[in-house]
Amino acid sequence: VIAHNYHKMPHLSKNPSKKTLRNPPLISIIIPSRNEERRISGCIQTLKTQTYPNLEVLIVDDSTDHTVEVIKNIVKEDKRFKIIKQKKLPEGWVGKPFALQQGSENAKGDWLLFIDADTQYDPVLIEKAMEYTLENNLDMLSLAPRHVCKTFWEKIIQPIPLGAILALSPLAKVNDPRSKVALASGPFILIKRSVFNKIGGYQTIRNCIADDVELAKLVKTSGFRLGFVNAQSMMNLRMYERFKEIWEGWSKVSFLGLVQKRGIKSKTFQILLLLMLLFTMFDLLVLPFFAIVISISMALVTGLTFWKHLLLFAFLTWLISTLALAYAQRVYRIGEALYAPLALLLGGFVMMGVLADSAFKTLSGRGVTWKGRRYPPVN
Repeated sequence: VIAHNYHKMPHLSKNPSKKTLRNPPLISIIIPSRNEERRISGCIQTLKTQTYPNLEVLIVDDSTDHTVEVIKNIVKEDKRFKIIKQKKLPEGWVGKPFALQQGSENAKGDWLLFIDADTQYDPVLIEKAMEYTLENNLDMLSLAPRHVCKTFWEKIIQPIPLGAILALSPLAKVNDPRSKVALASGPFILIKRSVFNKIGGYQTIRNCIADDVELAKLVKTSGFRLGFVNAQSMMNLRMYERFKEIWEGWSKVSFLGLVQKRGIKSKTFQILLLLMLLFTMFDLLVLPFFAIVISISMALVTGLTFWKHLLLFAFLTWLISTLALAYAQRVYRIGEALYAPLALLLGGFVMMGVLADSAFKTLSGRGVTWKGRRYPPVN
């Protein structure tokens, strides 16, 4: 399944395009920024070196740290860049969609490119993305990045949710206009401005935490052409750095994506599905390791053949799961595959906790939190 998904997904190439951009349309790049002083420098620097000749960059900022100073020190006199102070967040809006909507209202381009501040780009990426979009007559293109993991907890936790999303989602169907499957990645969403306006922009999905996926669904259900392409050789994303960020980041979307978006309205059935998911995660990710430890201990103490057979079964199960995760990490370039054995155990435990925490915050009515803001549950 992992191999099929990977090879069926189109890959963005650096090779010369069949379609020369003689009159490249203006692209308005829009970046939401909230306390990104540690991360945004790489993004701005790589945008300055883009080979695409006709672009403007709008940074919609809502920071209380030194993000603006960092940006100004890099941009200097480059007139393509403009910093916009984000307006006060209205009731009913999530922060990121509101920033992107405000940016779109100030944009001049025929194409809008929504990106994240924690992403870095190859100099030819935007040029190649636009060429691909025009060659394939797309109305919206989203690119899948390489996921950079540097700290211990990034390497241990990130492969579990990211590997599951990329390896198990029917990626090939996203590019099939006959299929209802829609997916997008927030670090790169290129959309035709006329299409964005026709679907109502982010106003239509103003209260959505997973705004990238919801925008893709909106585009596709409205009859427009959507593309989702692998660009891991030209695009790097570091989603989270610290354990707290990883926990909070996945907690805000895990229960929503795994349970609520399945159309289940009854809280009782939501809880039942949650328990099934937690049991499945424990069974696949954690149980094989404990079964190995228990089987070795009991085999040494009792000498019974049963425990030896159980040990063999548990070891094979653990080995297959570890190899599958390592393979997904390698082909989708998520962290380091050498950490797969530890990621399976510790990462599995952590993600079970994240899902349980996400469910509690949602079902209790407390709502999820992100970057100092609390958002009420949305069914």
